Amino acid sequence: MRIQKVNEHMIRIFITFNELADRDITLADLFQRTGKTEQLFWELINQAREEVEFSLDQPFWIQATLSANDEFVITVMKQEEAVETGLKEQEKKKPPLRNRGPLEWVFRFADFEDVLHVAKLMPAFNQLNSDFYAYEDGFYLILSRMGTGQKRQTAEAILNEFGAFSILTKAFLNEHGKLIIQKNAIPHLLEMFPR
Repeated sequence: MRIQKVNEHMIRIFITFNELADRDITLADLFQRTGKTEQLFWELINQAREEVEFSLDQPFWIQATLSANDEFVITVMKQEEAVETGLKEQEKKKPPLRNRGPLEWVFRFADFEDVLHVAKLMPAFNQLNSDFYAYEDGFYLILSRMGTGQKRQTAEAILNEFGAFSILTKAFLNEHGKLIIQKNAIPHLLEMFPR
């Protein structure tokens, strides 16, 4: 395992599949957010505090991806404004090794009614992208371009009220889930199920 400090707001944690296997953690465990994976996450955050002086003393986001080097990469980002600033600075300094696309948030919902509640309550965003997937016994909204400020905070509160932040990625859902609505899922849901 190695930890890379991108800046004061962001770190990347690289874990090989062998290291996961040594801890009796499968890739499926990581995507399902089990007790074992939560324990591993907080152990890694403690390690990051000691090794690179990174502490989580404020709200944060987690993005999990698979790298081309057979590693699992967990990106931990603090605060919304800091996240966007950090990503822009990072992109200026170093070209990406592969196309990562925009920063995305994945939320899981237990049933379809919860997704409809979110669609009806979400504030209007000029550039919001939203995709809608089904996977196993849940529904997933993938959101990007939520901007910043009060609207975004309202949107996050609504998403957290009816759903839960998920570490599943769009790539994982494309491969294992079922795409129901691609792009503009929220407006399409409102059209199909008017208020």
